[in-house]
Amino acid sequence: MNISTEHQDHLIRWLTAAAVYFLLLIAFYIDIGQDMGAEYFLPLLLPMLAALVLVQYGTRVPLFSWAALPNLLTGVGWCVTFPLLYAWTYQSTWYQSKICFDFCVGTALFLLLTAVEGALHRLGHVRLTAAFLSVLNFLALIIPFLQAAYYCIVWHCLSPASVMALYLTNYRESIDFIQSNVGLIPTLLIVVGFGLFLFLCWRGHMAFARRTLAEDTTAGRMGAMAFLTVAAIAAEAWYLPQTSVADLWNDVRSYVSQTQEYSVGHDERLDSLMIDSRTTLAAKAPGTVILVIGESASRNYMKAYTPDFPYEDTPWLSQKLASGDPGFLPFDNVYSSWSQTVPVLQRALTEQSQYNGKEFFDSASIVDVARKAGYETWWFSNQGRYGQYDSAITLVAKTADHAEWTDDSYNFSDKYDETLLQYLTRLDPNRNNFVVLHIMGSHIYYNNRYPASFEQFRTEEGDSVVSSLPSYANSILYTDYVLSQVFDYAQKNLNLQAMVYFSDHGENLEISHNPDVFSFDMVRIPMWIYLSPAYRQALPGHTQALRRHRSRYFTNDMLYDTICGLLNAPSGRYNPEQDFASSSYGFYRKDLTTMLGQHRLTEDPDGLPEEPAPMP
Repeated sequence: MNISTEHQDHLIRWLTAAAVYFLLLIAFYIDIGQDMGAEYFLPLLLPMLAALVLVQYGTRVPLFSWAALPNLLTGVGWCVTFPLLYAWTYQSTWYQSKICFDFCVGTALFLLLTAVEGALHRLGHVRLTAAFLSVLNFLALIIPFLQAAYYCIVWHCLSPASVMALYLTNYRESIDFIQSNVGLIPTLLIVVGFGLFLFLCWRGHMAFARRTLAEDTTAGRMGAMAFLTVAAIAAEAWYLPQTSVADLWNDVRSYVSQTQEYSVGHDERLDSLMIDSRTTLAAKAPGTVILVIGESASRNYMKAYTPDFPYEDTPWLSQKLASGDPGFLPFDNVYSSWSQTVPVLQRALTEQSQYNGKEFFDSASIVDVARKAGYETWWFSNQGRYGQYDSAITLVAKTADHAEWTDDSYNFSDKYDETLLQYLTRLDPNRNNFVVLHIMGSHIYYNNRYPASFEQFRTEEGDSVVSSLPSYANSILYTDYVLSQVFDYAQKNLNLQAMVYFSDHGENLEISHNPDVFSFDMVRIPMWIYLSPAYRQALPGHTQALRRHRSRYFTNDMLYDTICGLLNAPSGRYNPEQDFASSSYGFYRKDLTTMLGQHRLTEDPDGLPEEPAPMP
């Protein structure tokens, strides 16, 4: 078959552009230290070159031209974003074939958009088609944009932990995150940038239409675009689920699916809890036990724990500790097991811990133990139920006899934590009650967590009031007040026998509690326990053990066993070595970890001495 000189010139230019595209991306991967590996890119060489030549033949639009730029940028965005951000984050190579998948998905996306555009423009309505394709470019770039934006905020690529937070979040928390980490003016500039991007894409697509419509429609060109559309869709269907971003998403979906299994076997787990109700705290010292779950409270910023902290933000707790009340037991060296709420509390509230290998969906909870120990169980939360699916926290909460949320939706509450006080009036003081209160505490925005009357510490002019140290201290001050009100009401009206307060995790005031940029202040948390005179008389062994453990190290994923010990409710689902209230508690600083085993507590440069109190 004879090919005209003009067609030969076209073919040479198209093939050269395709080769340049291929080689530039391979060079890019090598340059960032992420060599894809010859065994991965060589099999792609001929099919990809052929497809890139074919798309230029079908549309008559050169690969490197203003007309092709919107689709080219969209495809290349998928090709390079995650490999580049991964390399910048870890400065190391990772599984080579993953780059191959990103490369294939990005290139197939470019081919798909370009082939579809070539066909649509020939159907007419050029301006409307250009607008539609601009929106497609924008939507296709959302995931690369989110990855880049996340990196610019925390200097870390997306990880399973950050994707989990995105998966379980709600619109109100998302707005809080954007406002606190980006700010109003940068957000507006980003919106303006999006508008400019859409306009430039529209101009590019109009140029595409002029080029492609300048040539007559032929069966060969339409056939080429149809073939490329089908082939690109097939490539996306095959390669997209294998990309690194899809792996992250699938890991999170698998986790959420597993948590749903918790409800399926709950009745069986409850039946397996064999607790002798005749010997529990409810039998020996009837009354109410209260557990308060704090939020984002760090003992680094609490006067009662850090005497040189400049703000008096724990007046009630400090007074209680200074009074010498033998029932108040603070603990100096408590850490969270992770730096985000859901992974922490699914362990703190159940048998699962960093140290026993148990799965959440096969674990009993503190609510189960309390019910079997003879208590009517209550769960009152000032936090929302999080995402589209029940989080692990909500699954546990729903097993209580009574569970209510101040804002019974999937949003974070904007109510102050003292809203929870009214729920305590529902309890019958003549019954044994086990109450869980989940507060908003110091969740960012800090200045949204307390009423104006608690703004005792002023943010300096020019600093952000939403995340400043004074605002954070005000939120701790307000939490101290709420705890005092809970304690006073329960002691006067509910025959309070024990009260436990701990925080889910800590806080770094510059970067909040993002696990991708971990620091130990994100996991240093407060914890204290109050034991009534009746409790101390009924269970003196537990009381003495807790006193001896004041300076022992502890992670809050062992709270389940500690609650079992406090309630004097051992069972086959109880480990005394993880019970802080037991003389058999078996962990020292050298044995303990945080971030689910990623960091040992001995790595904390500011860790306090571990000095068990002497035997009485």
